[in-house]
Amino acid sequence: MISLKGGETETVGRREGTGEEGVWNHIKPSRLGIYVGITYLFLITLAEILTVEDARIGITAHIFILFATLIHSTLTSDRNLSAFIMSLVLAPLIRILSISMPLTHFSRISWFMLVSIPIFIAIFTCIYLQGIKLGDVGFPKPILRNIPLECGVIPLAVPLGFAEYQILKPEPLPHHSFIGASLILIICTGLVEELTFRGLLQYNATRVMSKWSGILLISAIFAVLHIGNLSILDCIFAFFVGFLFSIVRERTGTIYGISISHGLINIILFLVAPLMQ
Repeated sequence: MISLKGGETETVGRREGTGEEGVWNHIKPSRLGIYVGITYLFLITLAEILTVEDARIGITAHIFILFATLIHSTLTSDRNLSAFIMSLVLAPLIRILSISMPLTHFSRISWFMLVSIPIFIAIFTCIYLQGIKLGDVGFPKPILRNIPLECGVIPLAVPLGFAEYQILKPEPLPHHSFIGASLILIICTGLVEELTFRGLLQYNATRVMSKWSGILLISAIFAVLHIGNLSILDCIFAFFVGFLFSIVRERTGTIYGISISHGLINIILFLVAPLMQ
């Protein structure tokens, strides 16, 4: 394959190491990436809707998607597309863990922490297998000119957090320590979700399709994973926030500021705003 400007790839007409014509060789790789992304977006959306109707059916659908992405990634000859499909395993994995982890045996705040552990393991396993540098998924050395934008997105968490509270109105999150609970929300929701969506998924998506197509797709996947909150308005809100964070990630190359901002939104949503009502 030949790397082209903008991160797109062009696959040769024959599969590497064989004399076979590639099944998809008549489709531009960037367009093929969009087709694949939209297909999995549809499947994830369907699985989320099924989860609302019946959690057992929904989790079965997500397990199917998880194995489909793993198998599909091994059958794809384009290495960039294979990496993108492999990273999509994180979307169903997040939902499977969030549904199957028994909340009754743990406090809600401990539940966030326990769910994040296998997700972190899956993320760094993908990074290792794909040979990706940490700087490529949002952990580069900070650049001075980008610091104002990275820091500027953090205060936005305050109005965004209160806005989402008005949409969902969740019960206060029980905790023994505000500082401890806040750190868990920043690391186990803010960091893990930004590393998943704006880090690994956005990096791989923008390599197999255009920058804006990749950003829109990942923002849409992030939004549909909020269907379980039973609010269309919250899905729209999540898409808007995800899109905003994706732009910041694209401009700065880092997820430092958006991870803190994401965590602060959840702190306000679960710890601060409920107690102010």
